[in-house]
Amino acid sequence: MASDKYGAATDFLSTLERMYKDSRILYEKEEYYNCCYLCGYVLECALKYILLKYGRDESGNIYTAGMLKTKYGHNTENMNHKLEELISVTNSILPGCRPDFKKHAPYMLVGRGGHKHWDPAWRYGEHPKWGEKEYCEHYIKESEYIFNFIAGIVISMGR
Repeated sequence: MASDKYGAATDFLSTLERMYKDSRILYEKEEYYNCCYLCGYVLECALKYILLKYGRDESGNIYTAGMLKTKYGHNTENMNHKLEELISVTNSILPGCRPDFKKHAPYMLVGRGGHKHWDPAWRYGEHPKWGEKEYCEHYIKESEYIFNFIAGIVISMGR
C-alpha cells in the first residue's frame, strides 16, 4: 500500500472492492445514475491495480500509486492503452493477468449506442443514459467481470 501526497494510504484493491459493493447497493435501491458512477471506479481501480503490480513507466521504473494518479488521473482509456502496450511488448504481465477490457467492459471503457464512456465528469447528471436501468445493467455486468477478474489475480498471484 502506497501513500499519497497527504500521507494517506492508497489501496486501489480495497477501493475497487468498496466501489463494487456500494454500486450493488445503489443498483438494488434503483439509484442507477450513481451506480454507474461507482462502477466506473471499479474499472479505474482495476487498471491502476494491474499497472501498479506489473507495469513500468517509459524509463523502466516501477509505478508508484502517486505516479499513476498524477499521470493518468481518471483516464481509463489511457490506462487501458498502456496496459495493452505492456501486454504486447513484455512478459511481465502473466497470461492469466491480461484482461481485455475493450471486449468485456465496452460500455464503461469505450461507450456504446452513441453514448459516452465512463468519466467522473458525468457525476453532475449530464450522462444521458446512466439513469436508465437497462443501461446501468451493462455497467453492473461489466463491473462484475472486472471484480471477478481481479479477484482471480489476487487469489492466484497474491495481493
